[in-house]
Amino acid sequence: MDSIQKQSAYLKTLFFLFFIGLGISSPFFGIFYKHVIVHADGAPAIGLIGLIFFVMPLVSLLANIPAGILADKFHSGKHLITLFCFGVALFAALIGLVGEDFARDWTANGKFIYIFVLLLFLNGFFYPIMPMLDAETLLFLNKHSRREFYGAYRLWGTYGWSVSTILMGGLLFYFRHAPLIFYCTALAFTVLGFVAWSGIEAKPTAAPIIIPWSHLKKDILFRWFLLFIFLHGVVTASSFTYTGYFFDDVLRTPLEIGFILGTWAIFEIPVMMFSRELIDRFGNRWLIISGLLLSGIRLILFSFFTLETPFFWKWAAALLHGPGYGLSQLGIIDFVDRRAHPGMRATYLNIATVARISLASSLGGILGSMLIERWGGAFLMQFCGWVTIAMIFFFVFLVRRRGRRG
Repeated sequence: MDSIQKQSAYLKTLFFLFFIGLGISSPFFGIFYKHVIVHADGAPAIGLIGLIFFVMPLVSLLANIPAGILADKFHSGKHLITLFCFGVALFAALIGLVGEDFARDWTANGKFIYIFVLLLFLNGFFYPIMPMLDAETLLFLNKHSRREFYGAYRLWGTYGWSVSTILMGGLLFYFRHAPLIFYCTALAFTVLGFVAWSGIEAKPTAAPIIIPWSHLKKDILFRWFLLFIFLHGVVTASSFTYTGYFFDDVLRTPLEIGFILGTWAIFEIPVMMFSRELIDRFGNRWLIISGLLLSGIRLILFSFFTLETPFFWKWAAALLHGPGYGLSQLGIIDFVDRRAHPGMRATYLNIATVARISLASSLGGILGSMLIERWGGAFLMQFCGWVTIAMIFFFVFLVRRRGRRG
């Protein structure tokens, strides 16, 4: 296997392992909070949980852009990915401890403070990993292949997500022990850290580059696009953050939750496999529009779920997630990469992540908790579904070009 093939396999492995960690953690964190941060009467402290979902994404404001600049300036993406994975693993293991018997008598406020402080550190390490992994992949593809093959690499993340969510749902079904969510997250990111470390090459250190900030200042279309993904991020965060929480009310067992979360990405696989053909034929604009439409329909269908709804129909509606997310993700990544200066790829992707994740997710998290507290999870899903569809018109109005650059 030559060096190019090794690098290709290395990047695909990183995607696979990262999404294993993401699948274990992201959909199930809400369930952990729901069962651990509870009042004396056993009711979930939804106000405190909402505060977690509001504040944590703001950490990316401090973490992502500096990480992207360091990765671009010193060519240190793999080093930073390795460091951040070990950081996530450490703080995930510590958070899991609060769900053990020794903390049973802690008050809801005491558990909240413990979890909140450690989550600040965990998320500071977590948020920059994905955009830097994207940047390393696009850097490799632009040098040795074509950026349109990004989906063939991201596809391995879909495999990792499907495997991990199903297994996590099964573990929770059989062991009924919420701390397993954080312990398994710690294990997954430890393995990812060692694999990322193995790909660091011993070679002369490249000279630091001068970041071409003038390119970013002149990129008006990219700024409009940031506004769009910020507003879309608010809606996406409102629904996705509370998906596990909502499913805990309308599905009968953690095994059902894990099965749906694990298989709802099935139809993301053909989207990623044929990413080059889709981008060449339709361009990133139509991929984003199609993804928004499918995601909106899925959320509206979710709003009709009850415990009595046959499981098959819940699963069938959830399958819209795969093409919806896959198409919009491909479109967004392709758009951002085409706007990016070759020396600012990690910076551009981290800026885009901040727009989608930081303040957007914070506002989405608190909005979601407010809507659930007042009208319930079904209303939240329906609200987010209709707003997602409305975002199509906003996107077409703001961004009237495909964003193709060279």
